[in-house]
Amino acid sequence: MKRQPRPNIRRGQSLVIDTEGRRRLTRSQKVGVAGVATLAGVALIGVVAGLLLDRLLDFDDALDAGGEWDEGGGVFTRWQ
Repeated sequence: MKRQPRPNIRRGQSLVIDTEGRRRLTRSQKVGVAGVATLAGVALIGVVAGLLLDRLLDFDDALDAGGEWDEGGGVFTRWQ
């Protein structure tokens, strides 16, 4: 029994061609695109969350140690 010669295909080349004649993405290419999209999405969510926290929280109060450090003016005058 004689073996059939394999077609001359380079390793990693996709053979899946759509109806318009374009080569479709391989599995590893799809995973790469999905990974980049996920990282971009998480970064965008982080930026939006940071902006919201910055707008909603008044960090001057968070940095205020409390108590009077100058007589009569209170700690509020420290930030003016």
